[in-house]
Amino acid sequence: MQNFSKKDIRKIIAKEIELGFLRVPVSLKKYFPKIKDKIFCIIDGRTKKLTYNPKYGRLFGLVDYFRKNEATPNDIVEFEIRGDNKIILNFKKVGEKEKEIIPIDIKDAEEIINVSELPSQTKGNIVEQRIAELILLYGQGLLNVYKPISDIEGIDLIVVKRGIFQPIFIQVKSRYNLRNGNLQIGVKYNNFITHHSFFIVAAYFDPKEIDIYDYLIFISSDDFKKKTSVVNRNKKNAKYVLTSPINKEYNGKFANYIIKKENLVNKIFEKFKEIEKYIK
Repeated sequence: MQNFSKKDIRKIIAKEIELGFLRVPVSLKKYFPKIKDKIFCIIDGRTKKLTYNPKYGRLFGLVDYFRKNEATPNDIVEFEIRGDNKIILNFKKVGEKEKEIIPIDIKDAEEIINVSELPSQTKGNIVEQRIAELILLYGQGLLNVYKPISDIEGIDLIVVKRGIFQPIFIQVKSRYNLRNGNLQIGVKYNNFITHHSFFIVAAYFDPKEIDIYDYLIFISSDDFKKKTSVVNRNKKNAKYVLTSPINKEYNGKFANYIIKKENLVNKIFEKFKEIEKYIK
């Protein structure tokens, strides 16, 4: 075990520098304690005791370390785990021009957002806003979007077409990570009501691109109820759960509902056309 060595790097972000902590790379978390604890690290050749929080995978006590190295966002810290239980941190200054062009790793991007301490409701609001913007931009002035004052009925967006006084209601479900490559969303089982004008939009927010992923799911409430699985049936926390890849190669039961995000408005126009048949 003396020759054992595992290395990975972490690009520093502004919040880490400001608060004096450092996130442990995902690949190395298994070598750190499972409970909050004090651990010894070798920094600049000297041993220093740091606090480790396993919930967020963070090492605390690095204010002086960042200050000494004049750390700025996108500088790099190399982690090295050795078989003799030594944890070594090595700082690397990155040139300003290089910082602007280095892409962020997808796992790094997901982790930054997942432990950002933003409430789930705030994350949901971000995706709802993105969906509303898509509808407004591609609707070219023919569609307008409203948000209910209260979300007690599971309706996030109300879409109205000019001259048609029958809106379409949308519930937006979002995820900021994928589970084994799948988009998985859940809708409360109790009080879920289907209607021909009620639809579900399921979207993955790609943390690397800081935007909704290119593909999303647009499904009627009726089909959603028929095709999803029910988890915790007969319990208060029962949910309809949809699990699906979101790519054009997928050909499973939700394949017909996977669309390019820019085609969402086309689908909405199709639904308004169907509605017009009944209200004229």
